[in-house]
Amino acid sequence: MITRNDILARVKHLPSISNVIVKLADLLNNPHSSAADFEKIVRNDPALTANLLRIANSAFFGCPREVTSVKQAITLMGVGRVFEIAASASFMKILPETIPGYEMNAEMFWLHSMAVAVLSEKLSRELKIKTPDLIFTAGLLHDIGKLAIASYLNDEKDTIMQEIKVGGKALVQIEKNVLGMDHSEVGLIVAEEWNLPPRLGLAARYHHTPDDLPEKQDCLLADLVHVANCLAHMIGYGSDIGEMHRVIDPRVMERLKFKVQVLERVASGATSEIQAMGELF
Repeated sequence: MITRNDILARVKHLPSISNVIVKLADLLNNPHSSAADFEKIVRNDPALTANLLRIANSAFFGCPREVTSVKQAITLMGVGRVFEIAASASFMKILPETIPGYEMNAEMFWLHSMAVAVLSEKLSRELKIKTPDLIFTAGLLHDIGKLAIASYLNDEKDTIMQEIKVGGKALVQIEKNVLGMDHSEVGLIVAEEWNLPPRLGLAARYHHTPDDLPEKQDCLLADLVHVANCLAHMIGYGSDIGEMHRVIDPRVMERLKFKVQVLERVASGATSEIQAMGELF
């Protein structure tokens, strides 16, 4: 069985997320920070500035006019959205070539992560309520625990494949049985170590089991990521082991008041957007 200390040691050996993202996350967590604080950090990173302006002008983010400066991007999009773009660009750069315990390569993992990000945001729009802060990033980073747990999972590959063949268990159950922790639990640890906003860690921790979130009034982010994750697998963006055990929790569907027709409409219109966003970053 792996321990929290084992995971912490492995997290420290993961490629480090950009210091700029850590600084921006600190600002997001600080109620006294200002837009000017965000602008100063972003402007000091030429590569991030170029990426921000390129991505801000994409169709997905839909700015009402051309974005030509960091200050304008922050004014039009808000500090949360700027953080999301920066975090997405940084996350893409640290992905390993393969995620061995899950039989995935970097491209598969990235497209699945992007699919969940895009679908989470599209689903939130269907609710016709204010889109939750950082919903795109919550979708993108929901599986960060897999990066830290993959090698442990690979070491137990024979046992895990046997469990899958027997059937009846989701991969998170098998991870828990074999390793003592599943990738959603590890995701929270990684988010904390990276100093990400707490709600991103909670979305990663409860994206398979949103009904277990202690504070039910804060479950919207986890609910949306949960549904988006299942949808992503259903439309072909996710091909790791244990593929067929993704089932949308009916309690989540009831809370969100989603109907099957809504999910079908969102899923059918998402493929081209997912591909475009995957290539954009």
